[in-house]
Amino acid sequence: MIFGLEHIISAGLLALASGGAQACPATPPATVVMQTRNGTPKYYYHVPSSQLPHINTGGSKPKHLGPNYVIGGLTHGKIGTGYQIEMMAQPMPGRGTHCVSVKQITVTLDYQPDVYIASEYRPGSCHYNVTMQHEVQHVNLELITLNEFLPRFQSHISRTLASMPPLQPVTQQDLPRVREWIGAQVNTAVHQVLAQMMQVRDSRQGGIDTPQEYDRLARSCAHEPNPIRR
Repeated sequence: MIFGLEHIISAGLLALASGGAQACPATPPATVVMQTRNGTPKYYYHVPSSQLPHINTGGSKPKHLGPNYVIGGLTHGKIGTGYQIEMMAQPMPGRGTHCVSVKQITVTLDYQPDVYIASEYRPGSCHYNVTMQHEVQHVNLELITLNEFLPRFQSHISRTLASMPPLQPVTQQDLPRVREWIGAQVNTAVHQVLAQMMQVRDSRQGGIDTPQEYDRLARSCAHEPNPIRR
């Protein structure tokens, strides 16, 4: 809880402790709107294969491949979060306070894939092309997973808002802190679902980075020497 809001956030209390029976009226549940902004993949060709495993990846790094497998590409999917809160503050006549409610919360998920192709692979070569196709699979899977989780984000945020304790009437100077407190609850709810989504994404990405897939990539370019030595 944000310091200083203890007198505002009080379960079961709608009237000010100073007295008066007038309470804030019940309001409809807040609307939760989810939106995504998918960035165009950014491609990087300057990192050698030996350095790719050291990149701070987002799940597509093949973690269980043996030493005989080379890494020719990598996808790092970054997800940023943001939200906007539309609140309503209804003045209580003669009391100098406001009844506060949340009308709508818009949560935005920004997805940005960074795709790395090993610097040893010459553009237009077989190894370059099949590696690029492989990394596109990672990007597509991340988009599928993100879209699949949107309803989970929405429902969890809605439950979080519904479970918040009622607010007492607040003064004008308290309104920014109330907005901050509500935003903190939303932010926690978003990151709870985001952590679940990352686990699912990582597991699914592991289904792409298998020894069988890497053997297939090698066979696809058997006619062309691999500039990356095992």
